Amino acid sequence: MAAVISKVEVICPECGQGQSESENFLSTVCRSCGAYFKSAQVMAEGRRKVKRRVIQKRELSCADCGELQEVALEAQSSTCMACGRHMELGHREILGEHLGNISLEGELRIGPKGNYGGSRARAARIILEGRSSGFLEAPEFLKVCGQARIRSGASGGSLEIEAGASLECGERLDFGSGRIDGELRCPVAHFAGPLTIGSRGTLVAEKIQFQELTVEPGGRVQGWAESFPAAP
Repeated sequence: MAAVISKVEVICPECGQGQSESENFLSTVCRSCGAYFKSAQVMAEGRRKVKRRVIQKRELSCADCGELQEVALEAQSSTCMACGRHMELGHREILGEHLGNISLEGELRIGPKGNYGGSRARAARIILEGRSSGFLEAPEFLKVCGQARIRSGASGGSLEIEAGASLECGERLDFGSGRIDGELRCPVAHFAGPLTIGSRGTLVAEKIQFQELTVEPGGRVQGWAESFPAAP
């Protein structure tokens, strides 16, 4: 005995003519005007919203114009919406000789045998174990982890010299704050905020400028020192 197929009445969206179709039909052709149309169920499924993956973002400022903007967390490069500057967002490691300027919003590591030979390198965070002939700029921090040398100066958010590490710099250093647990030698060391010399730390400079100085027992400071009041 043949199975009974249930029928439904459907209306052509073009001419309004009704006709009988299987209740599970997906699409059909109007027997009156020849128009092709899909079932209401298929049309509803096609209109369902696709759930999109949420893109995580982070904020950063352009090194040239300072404009704050959002970029995808996984992005390796971007363009400043204000000045059009190309921004490299990843990390870089120098293990040998590197010539040419560097500008990135990620982290730059100069290894123990690394030598940065360009004129200027900027990275949000710089880990220094080797040498640099050019000026280093680290808006977040510059951390010294080995026996390091900088022929030109450096600037940034904070300067950190680990215990057992040393930094010899040929020109002025300008940082927001400093923590010296190793050894630092330079002509001028300027810190807009607090400076701390750890118990095993040594700072030798012709001129040392700071807002607040803390020397832990055992720490050593040699040079002409000058404190200045905090900005109002």
